[in-house]
Amino acid sequence: MTNSRSAFFLSRRFLPLFVTQFLGAFNDNLFRQAILMLITFGLAEEIGTKVAVMNNLAIGLFILPYFLFSALAGQLADKYDKSGQIFWIKLWEVGLMIIGGIGFYYTSLPLLIAVLCGLGLQSTFFGPIKYGILPDLMKENELLSANAMIEAGTFIAILLGTIIAGIFMASGYGVVGVTGLAITAAIIGTLSGRAVPKTERAAPNLIITKNIFSSTRQQLSRAWGNDISRRSIIGISWIWLYGSIYLSQMPVIAKNHLGGDETIVTLFMACFSIGVGVGSFLSSKLLKGMISARLAKPAFQVLIAVSIILFTLLPAHQEAIKPIGISGFLANPFNWVIIILLLSTAVFSGMIIVPLYTILQHSSAPRERARMIAANNIVNSGFMAGGAITAALILFVGFSSADILLLLGISNFLMISVATKLEQSLST
Repeated sequence: MTNSRSAFFLSRRFLPLFVTQFLGAFNDNLFRQAILMLITFGLAEEIGTKVAVMNNLAIGLFILPYFLFSALAGQLADKYDKSGQIFWIKLWEVGLMIIGGIGFYYTSLPLLIAVLCGLGLQSTFFGPIKYGILPDLMKENELLSANAMIEAGTFIAILLGTIIAGIFMASGYGVVGVTGLAITAAIIGTLSGRAVPKTERAAPNLIITKNIFSSTRQQLSRAWGNDISRRSIIGISWIWLYGSIYLSQMPVIAKNHLGGDETIVTLFMACFSIGVGVGSFLSSKLLKGMISARLAKPAFQVLIAVSIILFTLLPAHQEAIKPIGISGFLANPFNWVIIILLLSTAVFSGMIIVPLYTILQHSSAPRERARMIAANNIVNSGFMAGGAITAALILFVGFSSADILLLLGISNFLMISVATKLEQSLST
């Protein structure tokens, strides 16, 4: 990015919003990972439930509010002042983190799961505001760069929250450390949210549809009726599905195909998060602030090629290998090739998703922009849930994680047509 397009980063128009969303993503993943580790290393056995069942239930309950309440969240974001809503939503997060601390102290799984659901609901209401307010605060030639920073920051926050939760929960002060850090991050996020500049209400006369199923149907229908929004949402949702499946297969790939231990899984997650950030900034640099989908088609083509190469190079499933640590793993030049392929997957995913988010924001009418973002969030959740179920079924019938990555990569052929038609729609 040139200085003219990145100078806004420290301005009040952008920095408070960036800090707020960064800490929110960090807290979501810090708390969620801490719960998953608590379940994995004790609670599930105490209540006589399989670990995998409890972990998937926890993740599912976090995602569920996106299906149910995104449409309502989009309506509220369009009708009322977005910056004011940010403050109250973040204050809500402070309360949730305090209750979560109580849940950790008493090791109350029902209370912790309830807080996790609350965090999912809180994130549901924050999402349409975060992306909906950005075009109001940024100049048109800054919007792509701003989205790149938001997206890169989100993935880095996800990585940090996950890693730090693991470090704390493995120590003797896990509960105290997670609780203290989560409450501190929520308070700082509330203060930074208070500093986000006020913007005009997008649709002050909007009548709120309280029936969440009716409002969801109406908003999806509205988004699907517009060629640009429909194709943008499909592309964005596909990349979220793509990333979620890749990350879910990383532990198996690291352990059973490459013989690595837990540190290799963390390394792969770091590569993916950093790669998305690099791709986000690279898209901004290549497009020079232009709102365009021209990078999507070649990026999807690269993803196809990378998936085929990765599948070809990955060793067969190996059960009886003593796991190697990060130093031994990096000592093998072959493993660097795998890292580069994974990093490339993340980079080109970032190059796709940031321009598409910008297109969706810019092409949506200001009075319904947040509702379009809400529709996108609903479809994102559906894609990720559907992808997880499909991957589980593929594994169940006997395919490997490497097979899943190959099938997923080849499926990008379907997205090339979507990207081509989106660019054509933008040109007319």
